[in-house]
Amino acid sequence: MPLFVITCTDQDGTVEKRLAVRPQHLARLEKLDAEGRVIVAGAMPKDRENPQAGFYGSTMILDFESREALDEWLKDEPFVKEGVYSHVDVKPFNKALPKG
Repeated sequence: MPLFVITCTDQDGTVEKRLAVRPQHLARLEKLDAEGRVIVAGAMPKDRENPQAGFYGSTMILDFESREALDEWLKDEPFVKEGVYSHVDVKPFNKALPKG
């Protein structure tokens, strides 16, 4: 299936909301991961040692059968629905390494 890199930018002042909604966000990603569809996913903290400092956003590389299927999945993304992300950018991705 095709891979997509999803770069999400956090809205300013949403760190408390992000931390509150995070379990829902992770549950959806864990389901995809169990299906073998997560290549990588994670947050980009402003300070690794202090989550209260906020986040720049998140980056995910996910495996979906089509861009349309990914867009449908993103509609129910808790960070999108709750206004944590101010912007979501999606691009196709061709994995070169690691092999396998």
